[in-house]
Amino acid sequence: MNLQENSTSPPIVPKVERYFKFYFLLILHVPSLIFTFFILYNFQWKRLVTQIFGILLIVNALLILAELPFTLQFLYKGYLLDVHLCPVWVLINYSLFILSIILITWTSIERYLFIYHELFIKHHSILFHYLPVVLFSLYTPTFYTGLVIFYPCEQAYTVYSYICSGPCYLFESVPCLIDWGINVVLVLGITCFVNIVIIVRNIIQRDRMKQSIITSGNRQQWQRTLRLSFQLFSISSLCIIGWIPYGIVSSMQIFKNTPTLAYLLSTFFIYFPYIQTLLLPYACIFFMPEIKQKLGLKLKQLYLFKKIFPHNRVHIAPTEQNYTLQDLNHYF
Repeated sequence: MNLQENSTSPPIVPKVERYFKFYFLLILHVPSLIFTFFILYNFQWKRLVTQIFGILLIVNALLILAELPFTLQFLYKGYLLDVHLCPVWVLINYSLFILSIILITWTSIERYLFIYHELFIKHHSILFHYLPVVLFSLYTPTFYTGLVIFYPCEQAYTVYSYICSGPCYLFESVPCLIDWGINVVLVLGITCFVNIVIIVRNIIQRDRMKQSIITSGNRQQWQRTLRLSFQLFSISSLCIIGWIPYGIVSSMQIFKNTPTLAYLLSTFFIYFPYIQTLLLPYACIFFMPEIKQKLGLKLKQLYLFKKIFPHNRVHIAPTEQNYTLQDLNHYF
């Protein structure tokens, strides 16, 4: 999202800086997308406790495939090719990024229920698991379509700014504050609050275990709590790192717009949310042992294949015995 005011135009980004950001985002997001597809291909959708991570990865893939090309083209050229693409870029950017942080917030709430009220959420999975995801997935595109496309104000897009300097409703205090206050500040606040509550409850539970006799059941429950908590913290931390600095600077600019804040926002902090899209698949794969095992097997097969068939030694001769798939299977 972009909260720059008309009174302070963003500076023209130097070519070297644009190219650095371009290649940085491009090179690092390619393996991220590959890992995302690999995880989704091997994802176990029947496991209720991890389904929300699959939804997050789908949104992450959509961000890389649908939104990132606009950003890369802008960074490479220094401008968007057509001003008529501005509302499309803005709508995709706002809808998917906000959907991702809302889903992470709901992941925090859902993870709390799985840790401390597992039977309750399993018995009410439609109400507390499937329905919220559907509603959130419909909410963000509907909300931003109304503001970006149909809000009665005069658009002033500029192709020389990131997401074309944003839609016109950002320059009006009421819709801007409602959007920013609810969809960003409140959502991030809930994420931080739920994570803090889980940390505090884990500390209390650990202290109680020290003062009581530890049974095998208690130990297993404690290990499960730690595992689910770590899964949540690894995902939530990406959202917090990517959005809290950007949110603080943007909030400061809403109430006191200065050239310095505009420069910091348009040059650095506006790209911080890509940290989430870049690192999310790596965070997910670490707490999915079955997928991590398959990835290790694939990498081992690739290594052995290259060892058996080095590129500079491949020969095809009638008198030589060629390797077959059955021969390769002998090595695995």
